[in-house]
Amino acid sequence: STATATSHAPKRRAKKGNYRFVVTAIGLPLKEKERWLQRYRGEVQRVADSMREWGSEADHELVSWVNKKVEDDTTGLRSDRMPPQEVVLSAREKMMLQRLDSGVLKSHDGSMRINVLQIRFALLQGLNQRLRHILPYVDLSTGLEYRMGHKLRRLGYCIFYDLKMDLLDTALRFTAQNSGNIPLNLDHQKKTLSSDCGNRDPGVSQCVFVQAFQQTQHVQASQLRLSEPAGRIFSVSFVNEAGIDAGGVYREAMTEIVTDLHSPEFSLMILCPNGVHKINNNMDKYIPNPRSSSPLAIQMLEFVGKLMGISLRTKATLPFNFPSYVWKGVLGQPLNATDLEGTDAYLVQSLNALTDAKMTASDFDLVYGGEVTFTTTSSNGDTVDLVPGGERVAVTYDRRNEYVSLVYAWRLHELDRQVAAMRRGLGCVVPLRLLQLFTWQQAEELVAGKPDVDLEDLKRHTEYRGFRPTDPAIVYFWRAMEGLNMDERSQFIRFVWGRSRLPLKGRPWPQTFKIQRQGGVGDETLPVTHTCFFSIELPDYSTEEILKTRLLTAITYGVGGILNG
Repeated sequence: STATATSHAPKRRAKKGNYRFVVTAIGLPLKEKERWLQRYRGEVQRVADSMREWGSEADHELVSWVNKKVEDDTTGLRSDRMPPQEVVLSAREKMMLQRLDSGVLKSHDGSMRINVLQIRFALLQGLNQRLRHILPYVDLSTGLEYRMGHKLRRLGYCIFYDLKMDLLDTALRFTAQNSGNIPLNLDHQKKTLSSDCGNRDPGVSQCVFVQAFQQTQHVQASQLRLSEPAGRIFSVSFVNEAGIDAGGVYREAMTEIVTDLHSPEFSLMILCPNGVHKINNNMDKYIPNPRSSSPLAIQMLEFVGKLMGISLRTKATLPFNFPSYVWKGVLGQPLNATDLEGTDAYLVQSLNALTDAKMTASDFDLVYGGEVTFTTTSSNGDTVDLVPGGERVAVTYDRRNEYVSLVYAWRLHELDRQVAAMRRGLGCVVPLRLLQLFTWQQAEELVAGKPDVDLEDLKRHTEYRGFRPTDPAIVYFWRAMEGLNMDERSQFIRFVWGRSRLPLKGRPWPQTFKIQRQGGVGDETLPVTHTCFFSIELPDYSTEEILKTRLLTAITYGVGGILNG
């Protein structure tokens, strides 16, 4: 039989707290459904029992697998139309995705083989097909736990990515504004002088971020809601620097504005403790500075959120480099110990050691005896009392769990005010109610792209002028690119395009990359780029070694406009 069993919406709760489902057979004439279901009643029960073994982690893995399959497909495959029988894992995927049950149940008469993984996919697919129709009418912003909107936000990982993107793209389109370019006049000399004077605080710094903030304070949020790929919100010029903004100057300025946030020369944000302690987990991630609590600093953090919204709307993939702690906070998702470990692994390890179940009271006194008090350090190293007079209250063996709970409560909420400001700014530019359905990883990619430069994707979006793909110089070029590390590849993208990250895979590119022959020159000449047009003029170098040397020289010294055309 070609029939499949499908679970519909729950009718009422069973006595033991489980949901009771109505099961029907699809693909059979009406008269045969009841007979079929009666015949395979035992099999339906076995499938239902197997579904109880699935956890959220397994659903997350399955939906991620489906999302990648749709992303890699070139035929227009959609998750809600994918036949369940196509959900088949390769041997390598089975090793990597061990939570996914690929078992097969046989019917009692041997006439039917039931693939548990495919049944689970069919269940999720049915959920998504129904959500497509009802989500536009659900209040996803509610804070009441018993409301459907709150529950769906918590189940965002079960919603297929292409469905979420359809809804988000529609909302972006209907909330877009056709505003004129907002003028920005940025001064590198002022930035350098401010840095040389040690002006790091938000109130005195004149970095490019601060200059942009000061010049846009009175701009209405609606003017920032442009939804054109490669669209330009600002018309940028640099003081005493020649350049016509046909796109490249704008992209370079936006990248520099965001890069200033991730700098020790500006204290609105700080390197997370893992970076300070050189612990190899998110060492390069930045978080808001707990001291950034003045009205001016809060306004600046709202501007950070607006820039994140601009990046999402225009697909600029600006290089915001935040840990899950910040992304989840901006989305309104609850934080946990894993998020704290992603910013301060040393602290979490210390707390775990303090509550080791094998530790006795005498062991505790021997190791910690009076040295630990009811205080903790904030992300910037400041000491904070967890109870009144905490520095004078010693942590005892009996109170160690209380102490650990207080530390987590403080550290998981110490940046609430700062992150809330970023969230407000983001919500001014994009529909936050829909963005909350995305996982924090998906939101990060929508706003900031992926830091890794996929050379195969870049090749697919490359055209050649004056060269053929098989010419030696082009072969040398791609070999040289393969030899670069990810930081150097990002520098190259910025050198040729004014941005450091490529568009998301599967999303439209506003421009193709162009490699054109630079005629009448020899091996001693450096390549020249035109960031407005995402193009590079490449001499016909005689060897791969010479090409790589010239390319690295151009990347190292050309970013920022020295060699760019």
